[in-house]
Amino acid sequence: ATGVENFGDFHGGYLNFGLWENGNTDYLQAAETLVLRIGSMLGLNRQSHLLDVAPGMGPQDVLIWKSFGHPKIDALDATWKHIEHCRRRARDHAIENDVVFHHGSATAIPFNDQTFTHVMSIEGPEHFDTRERFFSEALRVLKPGGVMALADYTLPRPLQGLIDSAVIHLTCKTWKVPKANVWTTDEYRQRLAAHGFVNIEVTEVGEKVIPGYYMEQRRPEVRRELSEIRGFVGGRLGQIIDHILIWAYRRGLVQYVLVRAEKPA
Repeated sequence: ATGVENFGDFHGGYLNFGLWENGNTDYLQAAETLVLRIGSMLGLNRQSHLLDVAPGMGPQDVLIWKSFGHPKIDALDATWKHIEHCRRRARDHAIENDVVFHHGSATAIPFNDQTFTHVMSIEGPEHFDTRERFFSEALRVLKPGGVMALADYTLPRPLQGLIDSAVIHLTCKTWKVPKANVWTTDEYRQRLAAHGFVNIEVTEVGEKVIPGYYMEQRRPEVRRELSEIRGFVGGRLGQIIDHILIWAYRRGLVQYVLVRAEKPA
């Protein structure tokens, strides 16, 4: 996202879409609900060693550390500005020995085979070039029996006709999603299985995610804040990108999924 490194502590430093449940209308609560859901899907505890790929500004790792018995966390991001924010956050919470941030690529993970009990990525995999290369790397660094949990985007159905294709092409261009990552929900399951993952669950939760996020982004105070953070042009561009996404979602062309898969024991 444009100028995202200037976010700092806006929205608590969270960049995710949030999981908007039980009538909640507060963004911070929705963002943390999503992170805690991923943590629960993983089944984290004090003994866990987690790799978080694309941690953004890092608040999710602080939350997971606090909420799941202080697991050891290594986090990996391709953007240096993010890493700086993340490291500051770890220092502020005096957890930099347990939660360590690294600069690096999701498609060439700089860790040895079978290092981690768990891998997670929230809204990162759609941007990785490619998601399949990330799957291979995630499987490699997981210990046998290890668990991966993701929040990601899919097509709920195959594309039909030129308008569908044009909408998805525009969405991918504005959201910086490689064409190779455009899969239906069914394809997503198949690709995970083809890479060797087992006990695969891919659950569509778009109705609890995308409309709530869109309404939050439309609030006048949020728009004002984003214009200040991103600059006038960046702020307007962000609004256009949000409009394209909700349009694609309402056409039944974008779905949000929670993914859980295991490496064979």
